Amino acid sequence: HIPCAKCGRIVKRKVYNGDKAYYCDICKNDLVKKEKTLEHELLDEILSKGEQRFIKAKDKLLKQVKNPEAYTNAIRVAETRANSYGSIPEVMVAIELIRLGYAIIPQQGIGRYKVDFAIPNEKLIVEVDGGLYHNDINPDRDNYIKLCLGLDWEIVHIPAEWVSKDIRRLNKVLNEVKKKRSLQQ
Repeated sequence: HIPCAKCGRIVKRKVYNGDKAYYCDICKNDLVKKEKTLEHELLDEILSKGEQRFIKAKDKLLKQVKNPEAYTNAIRVAETRANSYGSIPEVMVAIELIRLGYAIIPQQGIGRYKVDFAIPNEKLIVEVDGGLYHNDINPDRDNYIKLCLGLDWEIVHIPAEWVSKDIRRLNKVLNEVKKKRSLQQ
């Protein structure tokens, strides 16, 4: 029986290595928590919240896709505006929009509102719904934005849950919008 290096409780091990410190489960969990806290404090000193959010979103997105190399350029471009995005799903949408070839303006002010993404070439607004700001769709807000921009603009609401589960759904939604527009003309 080997004692815990911190509290002295007995840690059961078959082989004792005198160079290694052994910890009970309670002390081991405490050490992990302290390491994570220190890691977060160091990250806060080195990176802005936006940069940290960008890194988390990039990692999450790359886990979803089959061909990460296809995202290299889009990630590089989106990273130049890392502090412009308000959430992890927004970062993921920005990267995907750029990868798909859209020229985006993140956090575009329109009248008294800000939209997540304006795509002027397509006359399209993309809103990532979920989290702090967009728990429900406000038709008055959408109507105001359309009146400011022109009624030929389209506002697309993308649920953050979709983005977190499968970012590739975004392309399908945008293709449906294009298809709907072409049928209306």
